[in-house]
Amino acid sequence: MSPPPSSYETVLTKLRDIVAQGKWPETSVARSSVILNGKNTTEKEATTGKAGSFTVINTKVLDQRQRESKSRGESIPLPLGNQLFPDLAQAIFDLEEAIAARQKLKRVHISSTNHGQQVVVKDEDDEETIDDFRPSHCAVNCNAQFTPHVDSGRGAGQSLSVIVGLGDYHNGEIVVEGLPCDIRFQPLRFDGWSLRHWTNPYEGERFSLVWFTPAPK
Repeated sequence: MSPPPSSYETVLTKLRDIVAQGKWPETSVARSSVILNGKNTTEKEATTGKAGSFTVINTKVLDQRQRESKSRGESIPLPLGNQLFPDLAQAIFDLEEAIAARQKLKRVHISSTNHGQQVVVKDEDDEETIDDFRPSHCAVNCNAQFTPHVDSGRGAGQSLSVIVGLGDYHNGEIVVEGLPCDIRFQPLRFDGWSLRHWTNPYEGERFSLVWFTPAPK
Protein backbone atom coordinates (compact mmCIF):
# COMPACT_ATOMS: atom_id res chain seq x y z
CA MET A 1 0.00 0.00 0.00
CA SER A 2 1.34 3.43 -0.93
CA PRO A 3 2.69 5.57 1.94
CA PRO A 4 0.89 8.80 2.88
CA PRO A 5 1.91 12.03 1.16
CA SER A 6 4.27 14.02 3.38
CA SER A 7 1.67 16.72 4.03
CA TYR A 8 -0.56 14.15 5.78
CA GLU A 9 2.09 12.54 7.98
CA THR A 10 1.75 14.86 10.99
CA VAL A 11 -2.03 14.48 11.25
CA LEU A 12 -1.94 10.73 10.63
CA THR A 13 0.74 10.20 13.28
CA LYS A 14 -1.27 12.13 15.86
CA LEU A 15 -4.44 10.19 15.03
CA ARG A 16 -2.63 6.88 15.39
CA ASP A 17 -1.17 7.95 18.73
CA ILE A 18 -4.65 8.74 20.09
CA VAL A 19 -5.90 5.30 19.04
CA ALA A 20 -2.81 3.51 20.40
CA GLN A 21 -3.32 5.20 23.77
CA GLY A 22 -7.04 4.35 23.83
CA LYS A 23 -7.96 8.02 24.12
CA TRP A 24 -10.49 8.36 21.31
CA PRO A 25 -13.44 10.34 22.78
CA GLU A 26 -16.95 9.00 23.02
CA THR A 27 -19.11 9.70 19.98
CA SER A 28 -22.19 11.87 20.38
CA VAL A 29 -25.59 10.18 20.32
CA ALA A 30 -26.63 12.07 17.19
CA ARG A 31 -23.55 11.06 15.22
CA SER A 32 -23.62 7.49 16.55
CA SER A 33 -27.03 7.06 14.95
CA VAL A 34 -25.47 7.18 11.45
CA ILE A 35 -22.32 5.10 12.14
CA LEU A 36 -21.71 1.38 11.83
CA ASN A 37 -18.53 -0.18 13.19
CA GLY A 38 -15.82 -0.79 10.61
CA LYS A 39 -15.25 -4.39 9.53
CA ASN A 40 -12.19 -4.72 11.77
CA THR A 41 -13.72 -2.82 14.70
CA THR A 42 -15.50 -4.69 17.47
CA GLU A 43 -18.16 -3.23 19.74
CA LYS A 44 -15.60 -3.23 22.56
CA GLU A 45 -13.12 -1.23 20.49
CA ALA A 46 -15.84 1.27 19.65
CA THR A 47 -16.25 2.08 23.35
CA THR A 48 -12.61 1.96 24.48
CA GLY A 49 -11.04 4.84 22.61
CA LYS A 50 -10.34 3.09 19.29
CA ALA A 51 -13.23 4.12 17.05
CA GLY A 52 -15.85 6.80 16.57
CA SER A 53 -16.11 10.47 15.73
CA PHE A 54 -15.54 13.85 17.34
CA THR A 55 -15.33 17.47 16.20
CA VAL A 56 -12.65 20.14 16.45
CA ILE A 57 -13.01 23.81 15.64
CA ASN A 58 -10.68 26.20 13.85
CA THR A 59 -9.47 28.43 16.68
CA LYS A 60 -8.86 31.31 14.26
CA VAL A 61 -12.57 31.26 13.44
CA LEU A 62 -13.47 30.68 17.09
CA ASP A 63 -11.46 33.74 18.15
CA GLN A 64 -13.46 35.89 15.75
CA ARG A 65 -16.76 34.43 16.96
CA GLN A 66 -15.66 34.89 20.57
CA ARG A 67 -15.09 38.57 19.94
CA GLU A 68 -18.50 38.89 18.30
CA SER A 69 -20.19 36.93 21.09
CA LYS A 70 -18.57 38.96 23.85
CA SER A 71 -20.07 42.09 22.35
CA ARG A 72 -23.47 40.41 22.82
CA GLY A 73 -22.66 39.15 26.31
CA GLU A 74 -22.37 35.51 25.15
CA SER A 75 -19.59 32.91 25.32
CA ILE A 76 -18.58 30.01 23.08
CA PRO A 77 -17.15 26.91 24.81
CA LEU A 78 -14.10 25.23 23.31
CA PRO A 79 -15.09 21.76 21.99
CA LEU A 80 -13.81 18.74 23.90
CA GLY A 81 -11.72 17.68 20.91
CA ASN A 82 -9.77 20.95 21.06
CA GLN A 83 -9.38 20.67 24.83
CA LEU A 84 -8.01 17.12 24.64
CA PHE A 85 -5.97 17.41 21.44
CA PRO A 86 -5.00 21.05 20.73
CA ASP A 87 -1.97 20.05 18.65
CA LEU A 88 -4.09 17.72 16.50
CA ALA A 89 -6.70 20.43 15.96
CA GLN A 90 -4.02 22.86 14.80
CA ALA A 91 -2.47 20.25 12.50
CA ILE A 92 -5.86 19.44 10.95
CA PHE A 93 -6.55 23.03 9.94
CA ASP A 94 -2.95 23.50 8.80
CA LEU A 95 -3.51 20.50 6.53
CA GLU A 96 -6.73 22.02 5.17
CA GLU A 97 -4.89 25.24 4.34
CA ALA A 98 -2.12 23.29 2.62
CA ILE A 99 -4.65 21.35 0.54
CA ALA A 100 -6.49 24.52 -0.46
CA ALA A 101 -3.26 26.30 -1.39
CA ARG A 102 -1.75 23.66 -3.63
CA GLN A 103 -4.53 22.05 -5.60
CA LYS A 104 -7.96 22.30 -7.12
CA LEU A 105 -10.20 19.62 -5.74
CA LYS A 106 -12.39 16.99 -7.25
CA ARG A 107 -16.02 17.94 -6.84
CA VAL A 108 -19.30 16.05 -7.00
CA HIS A 109 -21.72 17.48 -9.56
CA ILE A 110 -25.34 16.74 -10.34
CA SER A 111 -25.96 17.19 -14.06
CA SER A 112 -29.16 16.89 -16.05
CA THR A 113 -29.33 14.52 -19.02
CA ASN A 114 -32.05 13.28 -21.34
CA HIS A 115 -32.43 10.35 -18.96
CA GLY A 116 -32.69 12.43 -15.78
CA GLN A 117 -30.04 13.53 -13.30
CA GLN A 118 -26.54 12.06 -13.28
CA VAL A 119 -23.93 12.20 -10.51
CA VAL A 120 -20.39 12.84 -11.73
CA VAL A 121 -17.02 13.83 -10.24
CA LYS A 122 -14.75 16.23 -12.08
CA ASP A 123 -12.04 18.79 -11.44
CA GLU A 124 -13.24 22.20 -10.33
CA ASP A 125 -12.74 24.88 -12.94
CA ASP A 126 -11.74 28.47 -12.20
CA GLU A 127 -15.33 29.62 -11.77
CA GLU A 128 -16.05 26.88 -9.25
CA THR A 129 -12.95 27.21 -7.10
CA ILE A 130 -13.93 28.58 -3.70
CA ASP A 131 -10.93 30.64 -2.66
CA ASP A 132 -12.53 31.97 0.53
CA PHE A 133 -13.68 28.57 1.83
CA ARG A 134 -12.28 28.62 5.36
CA PRO A 135 -14.13 25.98 7.33
CA SER A 136 -14.79 26.55 11.01
CA HIS A 137 -15.18 22.86 11.98
CA CYS A 138 -13.78 19.43 11.19
CA ALA A 139 -15.32 16.05 11.96
CA VAL A 140 -12.57 13.58 12.87
CA ASN A 141 -13.52 9.95 12.25
CA CYS A 142 -11.81 6.66 13.09
CA ASN A 143 -13.04 3.30 11.76
CA ALA A 144 -16.44 4.88 11.24
CA GLN A 145 -18.60 3.39 8.52
CA PHE A 146 -21.44 5.84 7.94
CA THR A 147 -24.91 4.77 6.89
CA PRO A 148 -26.85 6.72 4.20
CA HIS A 149 -27.65 10.21 5.48
CA VAL A 150 -27.53 13.92 4.75
CA ASP A 151 -25.79 16.25 7.16
CA SER A 152 -27.92 18.13 9.66
CA GLY A 153 -28.27 21.90 9.67
CA ARG A 154 -27.01 24.02 6.82
CA GLY A 155 -23.73 25.64 5.87
CA ALA A 156 -23.15 29.22 6.98
CA GLY A 157 -22.72 31.09 3.71
CA GLN A 158 -21.56 27.98 1.83
CA SER A 159 -23.07 24.57 1.33
CA LEU A 160 -19.97 22.50 0.59
CA SER A 161 -17.83 20.22 2.72
CA VAL A 162 -14.39 18.76 1.98
CA ILE A 163 -13.64 15.15 2.94
CA VAL A 164 -10.42 13.13 2.78
CA GLY A 165 -9.48 9.63 3.94
CA LEU A 166 -6.26 8.69 5.75
CA GLY A 167 -4.67 5.43 6.85
CA ASP A 168 -3.93 1.95 5.54
CA TYR A 169 -7.21 0.57 4.28
CA HIS A 170 -8.79 -1.04 1.24
CA ASN A 171 -12.13 0.00 -0.28
CA GLY A 172 -14.08 2.31 2.08
CA GLU A 173 -15.06 4.80 -0.62
CA ILE A 174 -17.52 7.55 0.19
CA VAL A 175 -20.65 6.98 -1.87
CA VAL A 176 -22.50 10.14 -2.91
CA GLU A 177 -25.97 9.56 -4.33
CA GLY A 178 -24.86 6.11 -5.48
CA LEU A 179 -21.49 7.16 -6.94
CA PRO A 180 -18.46 5.66 -5.09
CA CYS A 181 -15.49 8.03 -4.73
CA ASP A 182 -12.00 7.01 -3.60
CA ILE A 183 -10.92 9.62 -1.03
CA ARG A 184 -7.77 7.99 0.38
CA PHE A 185 -5.43 11.01 0.40
CA GLN A 186 -7.65 12.45 -2.35
CA PRO A 187 -9.78 15.35 -1.04
CA LEU A 188 -13.30 15.67 -2.42
CA ARG A 189 -15.69 18.61 -2.24
CA PHE A 190 -19.42 17.89 -2.11
CA ASP A 191 -22.70 19.20 -0.71
CA GLY A 192 -23.25 16.96 2.29
CA TRP A 193 -26.35 18.87 3.34
CA SER A 194 -28.37 17.97 0.25
CA LEU A 195 -26.65 14.90 -1.26
CA ARG A 196 -27.18 11.55 0.47
CA HIS A 197 -23.85 9.88 1.24
CA TRP A 198 -22.41 6.90 3.09
CA THR A 199 -19.28 4.76 3.49
CA ASN A 200 -18.57 1.53 1.63
CA PRO A 201 -17.32 -1.42 3.71
CA TYR A 202 -13.56 -1.46 4.15
CA GLU A 203 -10.68 -3.45 5.60
CA GLY A 204 -7.88 -1.96 7.65
CA GLU A 205 -7.24 1.29 9.49
CA ARG A 206 -9.45 4.09 8.16
CA PHE A 207 -9.56 7.70 9.33
CA SER A 208 -11.42 10.51 7.62
CA LEU A 209 -11.59 14.28 8.04
CA VAL A 210 -14.59 16.36 7.02
CA TRP A 211 -14.14 20.14 7.01
CA PHE A 212 -17.36 22.16 7.14
CA THR A 213 -19.04 25.28 8.51
CA PRO A 214 -22.37 24.87 10.31
CA ALA A 215 -24.94 27.63 10.46
CA PRO A 216 -24.59 29.85 13.56
CA LYS A 217 -27.05 29.09 16.33
